This record gives sequence, C-alpha cells and structure tokens, in this order.
Amino acid sequence: MSRRTSARQRGWPVAPCARCPAPSSPTNSSSKPSGSTHTTLATCHVERARGSGLASGAVRPLPSTVFSDQQLEQAFRYMATGKHIGKVLLRLRDEESGPAPKLVSAVPRTYFHPEKCYVLIGGLGGFGLELAEWLVVRGATCLLFNSRSGVRTGYQAWCIRRWRARGVRVALSGADACTAAGARALLRQAAALAPVAGLFQLAAVLRDAFLASQTHDDFRAVARPKIDATKALDLATRELCPELEYFVVFSSVSCGRGNPGQSNYGLANSAMERIVEQRQADGLPGLAVQWGAIGEVGLIVETMGGDETEVGGTVPQRVASCMAALGSLLARPHAVTASMVLADKRRAAAAPKHDLLHAVANILGIKDPSKVSETANLAELGMDSLMGAEIKQTLERGYDVVLGVQEIRALTFAKLRTLAGGEPESAPAAAPSSAPAPAPPNETKQPQPLPASDEVQFAGLSELMPKQVLVTMPSAAPDDPNINPVFMVHPIEGVVERLRGVACGVRAPVRGLQCTAAAPLQDMRALAQHYVAHVRAHQPRPPYTLLGYSFGASVAFEMALQLEQAGLGVRLVLVDGSPDYVATHTSRGTAKRQARSQATDEADALAYFAQLFKDVDVTKVAAELEARGGGEERVRRVTARLGGATPHAAQALAAAAGSFYRKLVAGDAYRPARRLAAPVTLFTARDNYVALPADYGLAERCAGPLATRQLPGDHRTILTGASARAIAAHLSELQQQEPQQQQPQQARH
Repeated sequence: MSRRTSARQRGWPVAPCARCPAPSSPTNSSSKPSGSTHTTLATCHVERARGSGLASGAVRPLPSTVFSDQQLEQAFRYMATGKHIGKVLLRLRDEESGPAPKLVSAVPRTYFHPEKCYVLIGGLGGFGLELAEWLVVRGATCLLFNSRSGVRTGYQAWCIRRWRARGVRVALSGADACTAAGARALLRQAAALAPVAGLFQLAAVLRDAFLASQTHDDFRAVARPKIDATKALDLATRELCPELEYFVVFSSVSCGRGNPGQSNYGLANSAMERIVEQRQADGLPGLAVQWGAIGEVGLIVETMGGDETEVGGTVPQRVASCMAALGSLLARPHAVTASMVLADKRRAAAAPKHDLLHAVANILGIKDPSKVSETANLAELGMDSLMGAEIKQTLERGYDVVLGVQEIRALTFAKLRTLAGGEPESAPAAAPSSAPAPAPPNETKQPQPLPASDEVQFAGLSELMPKQVLVTMPSAAPDDPNINPVFMVHPIEGVVERLRGVACGVRAPVRGLQCTAAAPLQDMRALAQHYVAHVRAHQPRPPYTLLGYSFGASVAFEMALQLEQAGLGVRLVLVDGSPDYVATHTSRGTAKRQARSQATDEADALAYFAQLFKDVDVTKVAAELEARGGGEERVRRVTARLGGATPHAAQALAAAAGSFYRKLVAGDAYRPARRLAAPVTLFTARDNYVALPADYGLAERCAGPLATRQLPGDHRTILTGASARAIAAHLSELQQQEPQQQQPQQARH
C-alpha cells in the first residue's frame, strides 16, 4: 500500500481560497468536514489557469474526428481502420445554451426477470427446449414445463440437467392445462416457485387431411390443446397471475396464409388469436405469433420432411432467427404478429448481389482480394471483434451460412471462394486407385491454416492426459483373443476418443494407442517405437493392421516402417492425414515468422493451445509468452490464463500443453527414412482443402500398393456418419482376409 497521502487525509490544516466558502467545521485528524467543502489555493489556481488557457488557445483539447448521430456505421468503420489520431466522437446534438431532452432511437431488447417464473405449455418439444434456452440466456432462472408425456428422451433430460447445473430452477407439471381445474393447478404450482411473469403456449397436435376427409374427431383433437387450453389459461391467469407480463401463444402461417390439408389447424390457431385480441382489449398482456415453417427442430423436421419443406409459401426459418424475431415481437404492442421466411425471397437470397470474397475484403479494408494469400486466415489478416461480427452477419444474411467465432477466425480466402460457390483450390480426389499420379515436381506446397474447430479438439474431451497407452475400444465384434485387432493411433490430442465412431463399426476387436505423460516425444521415431513395443506385446504374431488419423497418420506410417524393417507383415489405413499433411499444418505458425527460434515456436504453439479453450488474441498471447523466461514459465502462464474456462485441473492442462507442443515439433521435423512397401489405403475428406496432391504426397512415400478414396465431410466429420461406416467396413474386410495373403514379409523373418 502506498504511504503517500494528502494533507487533508493526514488532518493537517489546508489553506483555503479566499473566494471559496469556509468549511462548516474545522478539519482535523479526529473529525471529517461537514457541509460544503472548500477549494484549496492550488486547486483554484489550476482551475483559473485552465480557464484562461482555453480562452487564449494555449490549452487545446485532444484531436478529434466528429461524426453525426446518423453516421454511426461510418464512425465505427473509421475507428476500425486504426488510422485516427485522438478521439472519435458522435455529435448527438448541436451546442445549445439551454439543452433540452432529446430522444435517441434504440433497438429494443427483451430480458426476463430472474426472480419470477415462466411457464411453457408443451415446452418439452424441440422448439420449446430452444425457447427455454433463450429465456435462460435472457435472464430467466425459474422455468415450469407442462407436458402430459413428461421427459421421454435423453436430450430432454440433458437439457434439464444443464439448466439446473447453471442455477436455474426447473420444475415439471403433468396437469391437464386443457381444463379449468388443470390450468389453475398448473399456475398454483408455478406461483409456489415464484410470481408468474410469463406464459408461453406451444402445445399442438396435427391431424392433416383435405377438408372432405376431415372428421369431427380430427377437429376436436387439434382444437383441444389450442382452443381449450388457451381459454382455460386465459381465465386462470386473470385470477391467479397479477404480475403477468407475457401471455404468448404460438400460432401458424396456416392460419394467416392458409395451407392445404390444415383447415382444422388453421381454425384452432385463429381461435387462439381471437382470445389474445380480447385480452389486449381488456388491458392484459397478450401476443400471438404466426410462425412459418421452423427449421432444425419441431414439427416440420419430425413430420413434414425436413429443412427444405415448403409450408404455406414459406421455407424453414432457423431457430436463432426465430428467437431474435420473438425478442423484437415481445417489445411491440400488436396482438397478432408473424415471423416467416418467404420461399420466393429465400430463392432470391440464394444468389446474392455482391460477391462474398469482395464483401469480406471490403470489411477488412482490403482493396484487391487477388493480392491476398489464399491460405492466410482472417485473424492473420487483421480481423478484430467488430469486423468478425459484421462478417458473421454477412454470411448468415446473404449466404445462409452460420459459423462460430473460432470458425470465422480460421476462414481463408480459399474457403470463402468455396462458400460462395466457386471451385476449390485443390482438385477433389478421384475414385480409389492403386497408383495415383504424383504431384508435379515444380509444385510448391503452401502452408494451410489449422482451424481450431476442425483440426484440434481439446475442449470436449473427458480427459486431457490419458493414463493408459493401450485401451480397448468398443467395436461390432466380440473381444476374441483369437482374432487380430485393429490398432488405432490417436490424433494430436493424444487420446482416441474421436475415433470411437469408426471403431464401433469394425467387425473385429479394436485397440487404441494413446499418448500418456510417459510417452517419449523427442522425435517421431521414438514415439513410434514406443507404440510398436506395446502392439507386439499385445499381438505377438503378424499381420498388423494400423489406422492413423490426422497427426496419428505420421505416427502410424513410422510404426509401419519399423514393423516392415523387422520383417513383419503390416497393413496401413490413413484417415485424412499423412507425413506431408502433418508437416504442412505444423508449418503454419512458423511461416509467419521472419526469424524463428525455440522461444517463438513454443510461444506460438502454446498461444494456439490456449485458443482451443478460450477466445484469445493469439498474436498478443504469443508475444507475451515469448517474453517469458523459459518453457515451464510459459506453460504456467497459459494454464493460469485458462483458469475457469475449462473443467480440467491446472496440472492436466499444463501436461497437455507441454505434450501438445512436443508433438507439434515431432510432426514438423518428421521425414520418413525410406519408402513403405506395405499396402496403404488413404481416406480423405471432401471438404478439407489442403495445398497437397490428392494422395497427400503418399505416392512419393510408398513403394507398394496405394489406394485413395474420398469421403463426404470435413476433417472432423469424416469420423462420423456414413464416412465412419465406410472406413469401418474397409477395416472389417482387411481383417477377414486370409492371413497368408497379408504377411509377405514373414518369410524373410
């Protein structure tokens, strides 16, 4: 604590200004001044000097650039360029002698009271769960779900557990809200939790058929959750909810615009809207929203064909867009509103007027996009948070592309061209072939960015540093010791968790190789030798089947070389990786440095590691880490920065960070000592654009049979769905082949 204190703090007498009123009580060490304080001589002299200096021009304000209140966008764009000197100001009004109050336009934003309860009728459906999440994000901490069927799916249970873990009180009610007694019971249960402030009526039943085929029962089944429930809830809220702020019913475009086969549904929604209009006429809250088709979740996806279904001239509206629209509609005074995406406008939006590449370049302040490196990501091109928000809006509104913050930071101009519908820079791989054509000898490989969201996934892992090297993975076959297993090598995270989607489809035992804290990481050969020892101890006899994914492809390739050198039969399957692929990605950070050193490489790798868990400025963090003394201190700083951003312990984070850097160094330095004679199959991801030949450079690394096959997906999704099943089927076929056909090296052994 500083020992410097003012004279007044110490209780010493202070000389007053002759023009200032004296204090009402003396200042001393035992009493505080009361009444109006006076100005000291020094302060008064400063005030007079400043006033005279401003009048004479000796004292001048800081330089400033002034924009009007109608030039907000221009002001922010100007500030984002970083070329201004001084301050950037907005003039809200002209100078006045006696300023009067001025109204400034603002965008309304709806929030919910944390001390009140919000009731969702039929809220356990897909759209209801999304609405509940939006309520929580906007401040609600008490939710009551009304559902006759209760929690039926694991996703519903997971949502409730997640909200409760965040401190939200979540209750369930099975009361029949379609009856007066059930509606009152529901609201009494809600009032016992907290005063009821909002009620959202989402209940719906569909019985679609043309009018000639509709029956009385069809109309009754559809009307009951809509008309009966809304009437009962209207009466109950008038009696039991004096603090109600929102009474919202979800209607449909089938009421406002009509839809073939839904006359009963349109009637039910129309009746709800009339109830809401009467509530507003009585001075009570009420809102009906005519939704068009809802995409991603809800009735359209479940019953009517998915996200491309056209309903009443509308196409599915994304959930995020629905929630944004609902927030705006809740702030409006109208009783009946609508939110939909018209099919003709959707088709018009499919061909935006402005080229995506030039739109993003304009936001970044780049005049000629053709002069920008195809492999430089937007973060490296100077994108800040303001530019990122504008690019996100441009992608969503003009191109119907929704990306996260990290994914936008990792975008390159090559990927932007692909998103805009242009041809990717790298030609897609052809069908499987035994000898793909090598790359031209004069082709130069350019470093490709390593998107945090695609190449590396630490944040979602259950463990950062595994305890076991060799683990049994679930597969489609019993764990029979008489059947040779498939050995799967971990990606750069060091664990095999991401490979479970492939393993579960293999009709043979599967073992995973993981990088523990004791793994030798001085170079790729030492790590491969470490794993080969575990593999041979578990399976003494060949042939060996190895699978390597991403970084693990380099490890598996070196393992195959060592097994082959020992005269043992081996079969190698690589998934979106190869030695050249790994080296291309690890060179990304070093390519940006004019002068490289161990300190810069370590700082860049650890800064990138931090970005995997938390949104940080990689350049700034790398500069801070580079200034630190040594490797242990840099790891400690990164671990401290990630405190609270991840559930993992600091010790596990530190070990994972150090292991991550050493694996990057090993991958960057690895060059196979010779060509591999064993058969190799490479599976590549169709949407993973790399500046490499279709065979990822394996034609120059392999002397034996080489087959390549392209699968749908990107670097991450190739391990899921149909692509994962295709890889698993290939591994199953390999394991079912006759052993004598797969061990040509045993004779030499």
